[in-house]
Amino acid sequence: MAPLSSVQHSESDAQFSDQRLLTAQEPPVSPQVAARYLNMHRKTLLHKAREGVLPGHPVGKDRKRWHFYLSELDRWLRSQVVSGSHPRRETQGEYIG
Repeated sequence: MAPLSSVQHSESDAQFSDQRLLTAQEPPVSPQVAARYLNMHRKTLLHKAREGVLPGHPVGKDRKRWHFYLSELDRWLRSQVVSGSHPRRETQGEYIG
């Protein structure tokens, strides 16, 4: 049996380290910037982050401040879009444009 290398990782470890590398290179943004990016109110953003609905990182001893990464928010936003879940309504009458 070959000795286990300290370099061997599971697939989930690799994904986690890739995500940490990505966020380490990207500066965090404030809740105001993140809310503007997602087109929602700052308080709604913070509420969803506290609930764990969207990705956010509490900062400080009291963990009341939050940092967000645009790449994580973009990934979350894309995961919320379900194509074909809302079929278009049929038009009524002729389109007048």
